[in-house]
Amino acid sequence: MRTLRSQELADSIVELIDRRRLGPGDPLPPEPRLMEEFGAARNSVREALRTLQALGIVEIRHGYGTFVGAASMTALSPSLLFRTRARSRDDLSGLRDLLEVRQILETELTRKLARQRDGELLEQLAERVRRMSDPATATAADGEFHELICTAAGNELAAELIRLFWSVYRQAEALIGAPRTPSDALVAKHQRIVDAITGGDPEAIDDAVRHHFDEVRSRLT
Repeated sequence: MRTLRSQELADSIVELIDRRRLGPGDPLPPEPRLMEEFGAARNSVREALRTLQALGIVEIRHGYGTFVGAASMTALSPSLLFRTRARSRDDLSGLRDLLEVRQILETELTRKLARQRDGELLEQLAERVRRMSDPATATAADGEFHELICTAAGNELAAELIRLFWSVYRQAEALIGAPRTPSDALVAKHQRIVDAITGGDPEAIDDAVRHHFDEVRSRLT
C-alpha cells in the first residue's frame, strides 16, 4: 500500500502544479503544507517528491525547498538505456526498435524543412558537413547536424526525443561494435540530406534519411 500511496501522492502533486499553473523554477508548497493538503505523512510526501525528482518534474534544493523542474527527456535516459540493452542481448531487437523510431521521427522532421527553404539553415548544415571530413571534429559535427534539423523543424517534443535517442544509442552502440563509415562516406550521406532539403523533394528526403541509417542497419543484421 505504501508504494500505491506514494504514486497517488506523486500524481496529486503533479495535478497541484498544473492547477496552480506553476512553471519551471517556481517553488512548491513546503512539506508541512503538502502534508496538510493531502492528509499524508511526511515520509510519504518525501517519497513522492523523490519519485518526481527522478523524473525531472521537481527539483529538490536542500536548504532552499522544492521547485518545479523542467521535466527534460534526459530523465528517461537510464530506463531507455536499460530497456535497449536488455532487449538487445539475444537479437538486438532493442537497438533495432530505437533505430526505427529515430528514423521515423527524423524523416518527418526533415520533410518539414523542405517546405521552409531556409537558406541560413542550409548553410549551417553545409558547414557541419564540411567539418565531418576531419576525424577530429566529425562526431561533434554529426551531432550538431541532426540537432540543427530537430530545432529548425519546430517540434520541441520531437527534438527532445531525438536527442534522447541519440544519447542512448551512443551508449549502447558497443553492442554492435564501432561504426565503419569512412569520413568521405559520412560526408556523402549527410550531403545527400542537404541536397534533398534544398531540392524540396519529399521522396528524395525519405531516401536520403533512409540511406543515412543504412550503415547502422547493416551492423544490426
